[in-house]
Amino acid sequence: MSRELVILVADGTMRAVFTAFFERQFHHALMCAPFEFNPRLDLFNNPLEKDGGVHLRCHEILRSYLNTHRRALVVLDQQFGGERPAEEVRVEIEQRLNTNGWAGRAAAAVIEPELEVLLWQDNVNVERALRHQGGSLRRLLATDGRWPEGAPKPLAPKDVIQTLIRTNRAGVPMVVYSQIAMAVSTAGCVDPAFHRVRDALRAWFPAEGT
Repeated sequence: MSRELVILVADGTMRAVFTAFFERQFHHALMCAPFEFNPRLDLFNNPLEKDGGVHLRCHEILRSYLNTHRRALVVLDQQFGGERPAEEVRVEIEQRLNTNGWAGRAAAAVIEPELEVLLWQDNVNVERALRHQGGSLRRLLATDGRWPEGAPKPLAPKDVIQTLIRTNRAGVPMVVYSQIAMAVSTAGCVDPAFHRVRDALRAWFPAEGT
C-alpha cells in the first residue's frame, strides 16, 4: 500500500471544502502528526452517488482502494431523505466497511444536519468570505433571530449562508465555502462530525509526545 488515507465524500461541494482544508497545514489544525495527503489522489466523490448511495454502497465505491490505501474515511450529510439519526448511519457505514476489507482501518463521520454547519463561526474570516459589511455578522443574525444568543450555530445553517451569499453577491457558493475552510480556526469547533474526523486522524497519526 502506497497511500496513507483515502477520503470518500458525498458530493462535489463537500469535496471542494475538504480539498481546501487539506491544502492548508491541516495537521496543525487537527493536532495530529503530519502525513502525506494529496487531495487529487486521496479525496474523491462518486458523481453517480450522493449521501444515500454513499451510506448504502460505500464499501463498493471504496473497493478499488483496498490495496492502495491503508485507511479510509467516509463523510456525508445526515439530511438525505430518511432523516435517520447521524450516529445510527455512522455505525452502519463503519460496519459495512469493517466487514468488507477495511476492518480496523476505517471511520465515518455524518454531518448533522449538513455540510454548512461546519462552516459557521463568529469569525472575521467567515465575514470576509461572505463579503459582509458593517458591524458584527454574529450580532446581526442574533438580532433578527437567525442565530440566537447562546446557540453554537444558526438555526438553519444552509439557508442562512446561501441567503447571505446571494444578498452580498459573494460569489459561487462552492468557492465561498472553500475560502472559509482554508481560513477558519478549528479550535472552537463543537460539531460532533468534525470531532469524529479529528479523533480518527489523531488515533491513526498520533502527534509526537501523545
